[in-house]
Amino acid sequence: MNIRKKADSRKNPGLLQNRYMLTVVLLLGLFSIITMISAVGTYRISIQGSRHLLETRATDIAVNLGFTLERLGLNPDLFCDLVESDRWEYLAFLALIDKDRTIILHSNEKLIGRKIHDPVINKVFRKERIFPHFEKLATGEEVFILDFPLKLHISEVNRMDRSYRMHDVVPELRPETLEPVPALRIFCLRVALHPYPARSIERRAKFQLIMILASLSLLWILALFFIRAWQKNYRLEKSLAEKERMAALGQMAAVLAHEIRNPLSSIKGFAQIYVEDTKDPDLREDMAVIVEQADRLERLTANLLVYARPTELNIQSFSLDIFCRELERLLAAEKKGITLELDCSRKTVRADREKLIQIVLNLVQNSMEAMAGQKDEKKVTVDIKASDDGINIRVADTGRGFPENLGSDIFEPFVTTKTKGTGLGLAIVKRLVLAMDGKIEFRNMAGGGGVVEIFLPWPGEEQD
Repeated sequence: MNIRKKADSRKNPGLLQNRYMLTVVLLLGLFSIITMISAVGTYRISIQGSRHLLETRATDIAVNLGFTLERLGLNPDLFCDLVESDRWEYLAFLALIDKDRTIILHSNEKLIGRKIHDPVINKVFRKERIFPHFEKLATGEEVFILDFPLKLHISEVNRMDRSYRMHDVVPELRPETLEPVPALRIFCLRVALHPYPARSIERRAKFQLIMILASLSLLWILALFFIRAWQKNYRLEKSLAEKERMAALGQMAAVLAHEIRNPLSSIKGFAQIYVEDTKDPDLREDMAVIVEQADRLERLTANLLVYARPTELNIQSFSLDIFCRELERLLAAEKKGITLELDCSRKTVRADREKLIQIVLNLVQNSMEAMAGQKDEKKVTVDIKASDDGINIRVADTGRGFPENLGSDIFEPFVTTKTKGTGLGLAIVKRLVLAMDGKIEFRNMAGGGGVVEIFLPWPGEEQD
């Protein structure tokens, strides 16, 4: 199996190149996917970490305030002084809400005594657990809020002297300021923080994600540029190799034409004389075979010269209708029991007339050879039509069709499945079509037979 793959690679270097490029693209894609997963994961961890940072700070403040309120009581000035001080950084406001949704304490004294209707606070009292969330204030600023269920042994608002000092809120508290409490009451402590540190972490994470995405995009652009340059270089190398091969083939064809044609002409000439002069039927039949085979060798050398010689276009205007009538005359002797249908639109076109004739003749000849020995209906259909974009040629037959195992190699020189033939007919067709910047496609029809479709664009200017 490995030997066969290596042989296929040597036979078709383009296949090996495509495998290399596919491998590069797959590796690059795998690297991009892993990098993206890592980047997105890091971004999500950063977002979660920034939120966790706010939750941790807010929880720490809530726990400390719980101990302070338990010791000092519900002093209306406590929250205001804490917000104005530098004890807790990024603190936006504080609020203590009673179970009847009344604000008991607030860093803004004007809000004390108001009732609020907040579904989050309802959940705090109902489920008695912490609820962190973001909320927009009336000023348009977004803050992080931690609603903390707080249980205190306080029965009433304990108003202390306004002259207390800030160090009274730390653990070294004076026990004489505390009042005994008869029962445990539950409150909702709302701690609001400015999300500046979290937003800074999120911005850095987002910037890192954008940079990774930009780097991957740049990497793909460079990879695509490299692949295009690789393909262009491969096409140039292939074109150069093809030109070198054609140059060598041209030299060989010229030598063959010179060395074969001269003695072949003599052999054919003498054989024709014997065919015309002899009265012996056996000798005449033998000489006719010599003439036929000499004609076959002449066609071979002619095809070799056509395939090897550099293609030069001779653009001219002509009528498709007249062109088809000429094709009918040229193909009249080749029919040999085969039905030939030609359909050409009455239109004047611009193209290389001789090359076009050679293309159609080779295709029809190939179809006729494919149906040799066939007992069923033998039919070749040729459609030649001109459109706004160019000339469309379609040649279909009722033969055996194209061998599927050959694929596009059917257009390679000396590739043939026929007992007779050189395999140059379709190779010459492809060479002429490519010389005219055209496209060629072939396929087998469902009902049997093969079809070749060719499109030839107008040569640089619009048709007449």
